Amino acid sequence: MGQLQTALVVIGAIIIAAVIAYNTWQSGKFRRQRASIDADGPVRGELVEPGGLDALSVDGEPLEPMPLSPEVGPRPRLLPLQIDPLIDAISSYLLDPARSGEVLQPRLPKAARAGAKRMLFEGRNAETGKWEPLQPQNHYAELQAAVQLSNRAGPINAIEFSEFIAKCHELGDALGVPPDLPDMAEALEQARQLDTFASANDAQLSITLRARSVPWGVDFLRQRAQAAGFVPGAEAGRMVLLYQDVDQAPTPLVHLQFDARADLADSAAAVSHATLLLEVPQAPSAQKPFSRMRQAARDLGSALDAAVVDDNNAPLTDAALDHIEKQLDMLYEVLDQHGLSAGSAAAQRLFS
Repeated sequence: MGQLQTALVVIGAIIIAAVIAYNTWQSGKFRRQRASIDADGPVRGELVEPGGLDALSVDGEPLEPMPLSPEVGPRPRLLPLQIDPLIDAISSYLLDPARSGEVLQPRLPKAARAGAKRMLFEGRNAETGKWEPLQPQNHYAELQAAVQLSNRAGPINAIEFSEFIAKCHELGDALGVPPDLPDMAEALEQARQLDTFASANDAQLSITLRARSVPWGVDFLRQRAQAAGFVPGAEAGRMVLLYQDVDQAPTPLVHLQFDARADLADSAAAVSHATLLLEVPQAPSAQKPFSRMRQAARDLGSALDAAVVDDNNAPLTDAALDHIEKQLDMLYEVLDQHGLSAGSAAAQRLFS
């Protein structure tokens, strides 16, 4: 490595260290300011603590749970995509007097991301006391900004977290309210633990349907899939088996994938195989997603004259599928124990 390269590496390391040190100092500064405000401030109420990462072990090694910041506190899970301290770092702003969503929304960051990680915003309704996405007509006594700590792309890093902190400061300046900021070291450690947990407990299962003789026309495949309960997906070469909970839009449970190029071509195009795919952490166990995928494989295998095989083209027997189902029951139990039940809003965000 030449002298110039060495110098650039040293300068880069110094800049990153300076950013981390600055954000750590700012976090402590604003927590001290907030402590003096909170001494006479309102009390948060009616909070139900979600499950944490306690008692988790990976490869036999226990993981130390990361306690929730006492300033943020545990919070109930009310809506899809809501802020959750189990997977989010949270900055909060006390609003006195309360302010309308119409006033708050234009002051939010235009890009609701910190690097590759999504940011969310919620307000505590001044009338009901409940947390909700900002609505223009409602007034809010408190605002929270959050960034997701981990997803399938990995945990948040120091640069992304610094970008989040910078946006929180900008929002605080726009509101004229000092933010109560999360601690960087604690957030990065929680992100690392979440990533370790997610890596050890993620599962994507597939069953392949392969034509025994002649390939299927795309129209023929679609018709047979619709007869088995599938509907067209949002992308070419994809159909979905849906489920619907009370007060929620229909949500994909099992995916059926085939050649997207053939799907975009004329109706004479043909395919020789299709794949059933189950994203285990994203589908509620109560919906019996693997059982429904097995049934769909049987129905489509019969309707299409297809062999039911695994990724290596080996036949999938009932005994093999039974074994997988038992393993899934164990995975569901682990996810339940740690507040990340399959199909929950938090699990769908973490395993995405």
